[in-house]
Amino acid sequence: MMKKKKNDPAEKKEVFEHPQAIEIEKYIKKRLERKRYKHVLSVREMALDLAKRYDADWQRGNLAALLHDCAKWMSPPELYEAAAEYGVQLDEVERENASLLHAIVGAELAVALFSVSDPEILSAIRAHTTGNGSMTLIDKILYVADFAEPKRTHEGASLVRKCAYQELNRAVFEVTRYKIEELLTRGTPIHPKTIDAYNSALRAITESANQPTQA
Repeated sequence: MMKKKKNDPAEKKEVFEHPQAIEIEKYIKKRLERKRYKHVLSVREMALDLAKRYDADWQRGNLAALLHDCAKWMSPPELYEAAAEYGVQLDEVERENASLLHAIVGAELAVALFSVSDPEILSAIRAHTTGNGSMTLIDKILYVADFAEPKRTHEGASLVRKCAYQELNRAVFEVTRYKIEELLTRGTPIHPKTIDAYNSALRAITESANQPTQA
């Protein structure tokens, strides 16, 4: 996987024109509704911007972003059927909430359809909805970009966008806080991984604030 180079436009072109990325983009353009497809491309743009900002791997960020909603075309019954076919063991909250399944099934499709084997890419796809308590840098970038890409107009998106380029853990915290508050308002079960993501981000922010300032 590639790291950030001095010639950013050249690297971006290389990432976009990677054969695997082109194959995935063709698939999602065919499968997803136009609005969802545009969202995915916007997530990719923000994810690559954040990868540049935090010196993360651009190729991983690109593929994870392109694949994160690759199962969104499926209906709830299709998602449950696919999870069963792939042998995925769903927990109680996942069994009750079909909206969580596209991330899980999406990771399986990434393997089955596009031979993705990179654990960081697959982890980011799985984590982009609920988060978790041990998120990698790519996990965090996709989690935040999915919530706050420029086409998002919901409450909290602009705040998270601003945070994202200043302090990534703070942005993860704000995304998780917003999601928890929204689920509480709806009276919807909160996945334990989301609680873990909240606590982990809060600890990271606290530890960073308590570090002594260097002269």
